[in-house]
Amino acid sequence: MKLHTPARLATSGLLALSVAAGMTVAATSTATAASSVGKKACTTSVGLNTTVSTTVRLRTGPGTKYLAKGQLAKNTRVYWSCNRGSTGSGTSWGYVLVKSGANKGKSGWVYRTYINTPMQLD
Repeated sequence: MKLHTPARLATSGLLALSVAAGMTVAATSTATAASSVGKKACTTSVGLNTTVSTTVRLRTGPGTKYLAKGQLAKNTRVYWSCNRGSTGSGTSWGYVLVKSGANKGKSGWVYRTYINTPMQLD
């Protein structure tokens, strides 16, 4: 039995090393897929000073797969410069410049539903 113990230890060590290497590769590919896309992903111009309607994440791209840059509190003032996706769809995101609060000066993406749209009165 003593002869088999070093072989078992070597196999266990090799298995642990391969699992660790696999986890590193997976983490790298996820980070690459969620890199920042910025304003270039816009499909429609908006140009509106407004606020966010609830606490919401400011993201690096138009979707939940993108990393959060920070969190905007309810009523944080933003300049909504453009949009990605159809306004009537569930996949619409707005690109904003934060004008107040802890993330003032940062730009990023907010899910369209959470950007206040003022009503036009005639």
